[in-house]
Amino acid sequence: MTTPTILYLASALITDQDNRLLTVRKKTSTYYMMAGGKIEKGETPEQALVRELKEELNLTVNTNELTLLGTHSTEAVNEKNTIVKAHIYHIIINHQTLEVASEIAEAKWLTRETYKETKLAHLLEEFSVPIWLSLF
Repeated sequence: MTTPTILYLASALITDQDNRLLTVRKKTSTYYMMAGGKIEKGETPEQALVRELKEELNLTVNTNELTLLGTHSTEAVNEKNTIVKAHIYHIIINHQTLEVASEIAEAKWLTRETYKETKLAHLLEEFSVPIWLSLF
């Protein structure tokens, strides 16, 4: 067995005033995940997340709006023999227009009543959903 590839990510558990959870699905995937992406060389996780949110959703946030929830490692859903290690932040957005861009095919708001009907990536399902469900 070969050593797994490790991807270092910055991801956002994005909620709104109604405690809905924003998920995104890449064009090449059937799984919904948190917005965010790979941390590039020389970037902090916060800088990477701010950049990725702008690229993926045309969402402008400042690093002071990010609350670190923690880090989590798990198996990647779209890449074989790959582990994702993510810094996961919470962001609350209110009535902002999101524009799907970049490699994102769809953005979808989940509620406590609907989230189980959606195919979730491991990182979201294992780490972020339990935190989201405990928010209120």
